[in-house]
Amino acid sequence: QQQQQQQKQTTTATANPTMASLLVAARTVLVERRSPWEALKARQKRMGVEALANVLTEHEKALFLATNLPYFAVALLFLAQFGSICPTLCSCSSLHTGWITVIGVVSTIFHGTQVQCSCCAQRRKDGEPAADVLGNIVKWVVADVGCAVSYAVFLGACRGLAAALQCSWPLLLLVGSVFMRARGSPRGYAIVHGLWHLASAAVIAWSAIALIVSSAPSL
Repeated sequence: QQQQQQQKQTTTATANPTMASLLVAARTVLVERRSPWEALKARQKRMGVEALANVLTEHEKALFLATNLPYFAVALLFLAQFGSICPTLCSCSSLHTGWITVIGVVSTIFHGTQVQCSCCAQRRKDGEPAADVLGNIVKWVVADVGCAVSYAVFLGACRGLAAALQCSWPLLLLVGSVFMRARGSPRGYAIVHGLWHLASAAVIAWSAIALIVSSAPSL
C-alpha cells in the first residue's frame, strides 16, 4: 500500500511540478520531521531556484531587477503629487508611499538574492557561494510575500471586495511565473514575473490614487 501511495505521488508530481514541490515540502515536515523553514528551503530547491542564478546572464539579472523600479516610481509620484496628506487611514498618502517603498526594497533584495546577481550574491571569503543561500532566499521570500499580501489586504479592506476582485488580474502573471519556474524555464519565469511587477505596480497606483482622491477631491 505504501508503494502504491508513493507511485501515486510520483505520477502527480510528474504531471504537476508545482504540486510536486508542495508534496516535497509536506514530506519534509510530516515524514522527515524537519522544520517548516527546512521545508521551504526544500521547496525552493525543488522548484529549481539554482537554475535562476546559473542560467540567467548578468544583463538579464539586471533587467529582471529593474522591473521593480515602477514601485519606486509610484512612491515618488505619490510623494510629489500628494505630499503627506492623511485625512483618513485608507487615504493617507504617507502610509501608501511608505508601504509601496518597502515593497519595492524588499522585492529588489529578494530577487537579487534569488538570482545571485553580482550585487547581492552570498559569497564566502574565498569567493565561493555561501553555504546557506537557500536560507537567505527563503528569508526574503517570506518578507516579500508578507509585504505584498498585507498591502493587498489593506487595499481590499479599504476599497471593498468587488474592487479588489477587479484588480486581482495580475495574480495570473504571478501564478504563471511560479509555474514556469517549476517547469524548468528560468528565463520564462524572469519575463513573466517581471510583467507581474509592472502590472501590480500599475494596479497599486490606480487603487491607491482612487482612495486618496476620494477623501481629498480638491487634489
